[in-house]
Amino acid sequence: MLRFANSETFQISGSKELGSLSQNGLSIVGHRFITIRNCPQLVSLETEEELLQLDKIPGVESLVIDSCERLNRLPEALHAFPFITRIQLESCPGLVCFAESNFPPALKELRIRNCVNLQYLVDERENNNKSMSSNTCLLERLEISYYPSLIWLSSRGDICNRLQHLQIMDCLKLSSLFLNAKLPVMLKYLDIRTCPVLECIAQDFLETTDLEKSGLLTPNLRVFAIKNCENFGVLPKCINNFTSLQELKVSYCSVDISFPEEGFPTNLTSLAISNAPKIYTSLVQWGFNKLTSLQELEISGEGCSSVTSFPEEGIGMTLPPSLTFISIKNFENLVFMCSKGFQNLTSLQELRIYGCPKLTSLPEKDMLLSLERLSIQRCPSLEEGCSRGKGREWSKIAHIPYVEI
Repeated sequence: MLRFANSETFQISGSKELGSLSQNGLSIVGHRFITIRNCPQLVSLETEEELLQLDKIPGVESLVIDSCERLNRLPEALHAFPFITRIQLESCPGLVCFAESNFPPALKELRIRNCVNLQYLVDERENNNKSMSSNTCLLERLEISYYPSLIWLSSRGDICNRLQHLQIMDCLKLSSLFLNAKLPVMLKYLDIRTCPVLECIAQDFLETTDLEKSGLLTPNLRVFAIKNCENFGVLPKCINNFTSLQELKVSYCSVDISFPEEGFPTNLTSLAISNAPKIYTSLVQWGFNKLTSLQELEISGEGCSSVTSFPEEGIGMTLPPSLTFISIKNFENLVFMCSKGFQNLTSLQELRIYGCPKLTSLPEKDMLLSLERLSIQRCPSLEEGCSRGKGREWSKIAHIPYVEI
């Protein structure tokens, strides 16, 4: 189906036989918003590439290409499109790289998904004279997912300094994000999931704890989440100096991943740890109570077989009074929850407990007075004790408005 909503919009969808735009005398020139979907035979967007001179470059602002299986390249002059700010590519297995020299100068948002043969975003190895400058690139948001062939983001190793949002998912061959380079100084959001061979995020994380030496003079990172990266075993040494960091999530990475010597940023508002026994043990010793701004705490206790109480009773462990949400999961030998550790949690609104088969008791009722929601699942002993009206723990939770067992 070919549809021109107006002179600014160019849309093609479901044209099963279209091999090139020239077959129907089509051109992207003169349109601002281009969407091409479900054209399995389409090979190229250009009519005659050599005629696409700089003075004829289209005023495209948005380009969306989806399910064009034979498309093997984007326009060679794409890097010079002066107005394009958004590109989205999905399910184009013929693409090997996004750009051969650099990003379009005004590009701010790039989303690429399920391009299974894509090996890199920018290949600058043979275009040194046109090499991208990370200082002039305007890209702010980059999301890439399901790239089993992706080796690197840029063959040079770095990427745009203006990048603020980076999400990477299901890249099975990606071993390093910023090869021999630093984290983009303006990055605020970093989310990495299911990159099983990833070992390093940025080289400077491993080399120094000195922000001035590392180049991170104004660390802007607010969210750092990494999940299902079983080769990733080292958190940034200087993470304690990331004063803007609010959310930290480390889930199902290497079981040997360790707690940074200098600790975590004390102004974290959300912390989630799963399958990281060394981090949990060190956090207990370092002191959860040092996280004085923490509002959300999620702990999953895989590998913590020695833990029988939470918070741990023997060392007088206490939790930050600022907490509003706590989730405790998968502590195989957890027996009871220590009331002393729940003292002063007057802002706690929600408590979730999951997969703790030996857990028998909750904190005393006085520690749970502020709760508005309680969820207990896969904890057979505790579930029995919390039976409505007759369980030994029921009196502790009868006042809670919403109870899910």
